[in-house]
Amino acid sequence: MSFDQRNEWETFLVEALHRESPPGYNKPSLAQVIQCDRAAWARLASTVHSVKQLIDGRYPVGEALLVRADPNITLYLAPVAKPVQIERPRDFPRPGPYGQQSEKGKGKKGKERGKGKGKGGAPPMPRQLIGKWRKTPQGEPLCFAYNTVDGCPNSTTVKPGERCSRGWHLCMEPKCQAKHSLTEHKH
Repeated sequence: MSFDQRNEWETFLVEALHRESPPGYNKPSLAQVIQCDRAAWARLASTVHSVKQLIDGRYPVGEALLVRADPNITLYLAPVAKPVQIERPRDFPRPGPYGQQSEKGKGKKGKERGKGKGKGGAPPMPRQLIGKWRKTPQGEPLCFAYNTVDGCPNSTTVKPGERCSRGWHLCMEPKCQAKHSLTEHKH
């Protein structure tokens, strides 16, 4: 193909990126232009049998590439409809049982609770308690301080197995939850 033919094809593809689209539609994306170019070359491979310049000076590949009316090629450059966004009134209640734990996720959504930036949720887990249980099977919190070496400041008034303002004074070892701290747990 000649330089002018290749330049004309590239100009056609670049103009497709900047072409105005009808209301409610997006302009063709760069990915669509790349797909169009690939489809054109695949079509050329199946239709043009010789890539050599003809005796009369014409280039068969360049002439075939400039045939832009092929719907198999131009379909890739068609504008795509914009997604429709449905607006709900702000006072519209959310459907579903939010706040309940599902069997599959056990209340986790994406990230584990307590790993955020300190905005609400569970308090940060002390390093020595990572991998231990945070809550009872009923979903009640366990006292982190009670299960550390320093102990809970409320231990003088709250007995093991009872609840202080921070949570239940039970062992945080998975599947134990007896009335002793993790430091007293027998391994």
